[in-house]
Amino acid sequence: ATPEVAKWLSLGPQSTVVRLEVLRKADGRPLSRSTSWFPAERFQRIDEAFSRTGSVTRAFKEFGVEDYLRTVTEISATHAEPDDVGHLALTPGAIVLVTRALNTDMQGLPIQYAVTRFPADRVEFTISN
Repeated sequence: ATPEVAKWLSLGPQSTVVRLEVLRKADGRPLSRSTSWFPAERFQRIDEAFSRTGSVTRAFKEFGVEDYLRTVTEISATHAEPDDVGHLALTPGAIVLVTRALNTDMQGLPIQYAVTRFPADRVEFTISN
């Protein structure tokens, strides 16, 4: 784990994590690109479970996590990185909305840290509580 990932997942500096890259599309157009990290000790093959199920929530269930909470979501905007320009079919200089999110199990243990990039001109966020 990088220092940032270890901090978000409350892991030690040399901890192993599983990294999952996902590109989501709507009507054939790229809508988001996410990078998620999971503590490897608990979720060693979650990438395979995700490949089978197409869902992090269903993959978690294969590891005994029946429910979980989104405990933090940070939203910012920045210019798209070169990789995101290509994967999200953007023009250089395009703006992306970036979410950094932490999911925890029902006991409060971090189970997923995710950074998701969205083309700013294709999405709108509504947050209500």
